[in-house]
Amino acid sequence: MQATPSRPRIRRKPVIPLLALICLVALVVFVAVLAARLRAASSTIAELRAQRDRDFDTIANARQEALAMSNTADDLARAKAALADAQAALAAVRSERDLARQDAELAQRQRHAFLAGLAHDLRNPLAPLSNGIELLRLTDNDPAGRLRTRGIMERQVGNLMRIADELSDLARLSNSSAKLQDAPFDIAELLRTFAGQLAPTLQAQDATLAIGPEFAGLAPLRGDEQRLSQAFGYLVNDLVRHAERGSTVRISGSVADEQLAIVVAIAADLDEPASPMLEDADASALGLGVSLADQLILMHEGHLSARRPAGARRARFTVTLPVPAAEPEAPAVAAKRVMPPGKPGDAVLTVLLADDNVDFSHSFGTMLELMGHRVDVVHDGLAAVASIVGSPPDIAFVDIGMPALDGVETVRRVRGQGNTQDVLLVAVTGRGGAEDRARAAEAGFDRYLVKPFAMQDVRDALDAAQAIRSGAVLRAPGGFSPTHTT
Repeated sequence: MQATPSRPRIRRKPVIPLLALICLVALVVFVAVLAARLRAASSTIAELRAQRDRDFDTIANARQEALAMSNTADDLARAKAALADAQAALAAVRSERDLARQDAELAQRQRHAFLAGLAHDLRNPLAPLSNGIELLRLTDNDPAGRLRTRGIMERQVGNLMRIADELSDLARLSNSSAKLQDAPFDIAELLRTFAGQLAPTLQAQDATLAIGPEFAGLAPLRGDEQRLSQAFGYLVNDLVRHAERGSTVRISGSVADEQLAIVVAIAADLDEPASPMLEDADASALGLGVSLADQLILMHEGHLSARRPAGARRARFTVTLPVPAAEPEAPAVAAKRVMPPGKPGDAVLTVLLADDNVDFSHSFGTMLELMGHRVDVVHDGLAAVASIVGSPPDIAFVDIGMPALDGVETVRRVRGQGNTQDVLLVAVTGRGGAEDRARAAEAGFDRYLVKPFAMQDVRDALDAAQAIRSGAVLRAPGGFSPTHTT
């Protein structure tokens, strides 16, 4: 029996280590893949974060841009509003400028009209005065002719003095510090009183004044009765001056809506039908008197209107005054002025005349001498002080505007001397303002005369000086009397 050949022995490798190796390799591969994926995920996350940050930045920038656009819109709206306000302010300024220009043009027209009216009023008395001077040269041997000429010149000088007084009065009324009395008064009584005062003016033109009965029983008005009477006097005087001789001035009135309308006109004009040719007239173009009446009525919260035919000077005046609704108080009793004593016969006074105007000094001094007084004349303030202190006169007429030393300072120095306490000092000046009068009174003047003055005012001053010299009265320090021609 053959022996069976033996099989080669198969060497078995261990399975467990192999499996472990495979698992290890697989684990390494898994870890490597996982690490790669983690790195990829980390990279992706980083990119996402970067994108998120970029998106956040984009959103923030968009928000800032949106806010900026919103602010720009607000700024634009504010700018538009500011521009609209500026345009409105500019329109207001332009409107005010236009109104101011219109007011200035109106004031200029009124000034030109006023000056033209003033020139007309001045020429009326100057022309006969000029003729009178020539007539006096030609009538040396005609006493009757010279007497008539002198009467004409005296009347025209009176007219010039009236114009000067009206100018001075107008200047005072144009001042905002001008004051009026405020008291109840009866308009009917006012018209009756001023009708009597206008009698000489009416008689000179053969004119008459008719006052309507409708004023009787009207409620009392409030204001300055004397000033309103003066205003109506100016209107009537203007009508009479430009009307035909023998005309009738009619004053009528009516009340409506707490307003009293008073019409002042020539009766013939009122009787005629209303003319379509009538036009509104500017009061300043109708002369000094009408301008004064306009100012006085305006100060009483009233209104003056005038209508006239084109080119004519005579007008129909309408005065509108408020009627008080409240019950008025009882009329105040006006204080009576204490007049100086009467003229003491032919008593002679020592008079000093201090004025730098040689013509005025000569003419005024001559009149005082013809009245029987002893007159010394100086032409500057220093000489006046020396004369008054050295030999005190009974009365001294001192010009305010003198060279070397003005009249106010002259009197201040004089009043400081003990021997001048009984000298009556009279200011003589062409200025009639309230401030000028106050300075004169403070310096020590006793009286105040505005050139050209009435001789009655001079006589009153001379009578007062005579009364002081005779001991009938004492010169009261500060007893200032602001006398002026009216």
